[in-house]
Amino acid sequence: MDVDTIRALADAQAGYASEAYRWLHRHPELSYQEVETARYVAEQLRSLDLEPRIGVGRPGEHGVVAVLGADRPGPAVALRADMDALPLEEATNLPWQSQRPGVMHACGHDAHTAILLATAAALRHVERDHPRSLVGPVVLLFQPAEEQEPGGALGMIEAGVLNSPPVAAVFGLHQSPLLDTGTVGLAVGARSAAADDFTLTIRGCGGHAAWPHRTVDPVVVAAHVVTALQAVVSRQAPPTNAAVVTVATIHGGTKDNIIPDEVVMTGTVRTLVPELRDAMPQRIESLAQGIAAGFGAEATLDYAWGYPVLVNDAAMTALSERAAIRALGESQVVEAEPVLGAEDFAYFLEQRPGCFATLGVGVPSIPLEERPTGHSARFSLDEAALPVGVAYYIAVLDEWARTQQPPPQPSPVATGEGAKPSPRRSGGTIGGPAPYDPAAAVPSMSAAWSAGLGLR
Repeated sequence: MDVDTIRALADAQAGYASEAYRWLHRHPELSYQEVETARYVAEQLRSLDLEPRIGVGRPGEHGVVAVLGADRPGPAVALRADMDALPLEEATNLPWQSQRPGVMHACGHDAHTAILLATAAALRHVERDHPRSLVGPVVLLFQPAEEQEPGGALGMIEAGVLNSPPVAAVFGLHQSPLLDTGTVGLAVGARSAAADDFTLTIRGCGGHAAWPHRTVDPVVVAAHVVTALQAVVSRQAPPTNAAVVTVATIHGGTKDNIIPDEVVMTGTVRTLVPELRDAMPQRIESLAQGIAAGFGAEATLDYAWGYPVLVNDAAMTALSERAAIRALGESQVVEAEPVLGAEDFAYFLEQRPGCFATLGVGVPSIPLEERPTGHSARFSLDEAALPVGVAYYIAVLDEWARTQQPPPQPSPVATGEGAKPSPRRSGGTIGGPAPYDPAAAVPSMSAAWSAGLGLR
């Protein structure tokens, strides 16, 4: 497909994408509670003549899976969107703000889901009008519980979503208000951090606060441990390997004149290098135990492994970059920096090669420092970014099809005398398309039923 076709397909779904996004935003559900969300997604997929499976995952999970072109020959590709919301009281005052007190889509999962639904609708047209742009089945993964460990990705993998049909590559995206609408961020290698949690318990010997010499004060020990833990990163990790050790809670004591017997601290460890991640528990434990022993106290560590490092495959990232440049224009594709937030899409990338992209959703006219980020009660996104995400997915699938097909043989006309070069589109990079202007697609806010097909 050419760039104009890709953009037209995406723009045609702008109204539907906004409608789905606003419905989902009004009806957020927390992790492992996405009953109504899953039902809505399944209904939308059925309206596209797809046959969704619901309740995919571990018992009590609400994953939804649909396969487009199950009988189409060739290796399958999976596209994934997460569906859960966060425990926040929304403060955006949007007309479509959350109708559930204390629950809000503050991380853009509503947009991710709406983009994937709109992509499914667009792909129905691709099947009819551009069948060579699809090779093999397309597996649509609507995942629950990204925000709460152990996460919904593991359950869907265990349920076999990558095996029936056999998936060869998997792609996903996540919004970012720090990138302008119309841009996509991509990078090879580590993209988001492993996120592990720890509990450190310092046990001393309590007593009266007026006679500290007759006690082993765990509060003092804990204070030294908190300070020393910062050296785990600054003095024990290579400076080029980003890491974070944060003590987030400290609990101990019951009264101002009582030294307690113990203090309990909890925190998080974020790493981008698997080898450093593996070494962190031993380093934290030995440091805490050494300090505690110096004061006559004891320290015990309980370490909980969380989401792994999300690592983009080099070949699939190169494919995604080619696709994004074709769909959006070279100037709209930027190199994404690794982040120390965590994302359980990493589990899919441990099983199959793939790429996780960053989709810009920031309103360009709003200064960067004034844009509320994810997990904020004031978070909102630019709806013009929705068809950009659809265009990106369509282009990825088209690029995938190109890699699976043999290159066409040159025709006598193309190689003969007088053959003319293809015209270049003005306003873009040399030889490339002009930057995509998603604002040109004006959402209608009502279901955009397609002529003759009844597809959204």
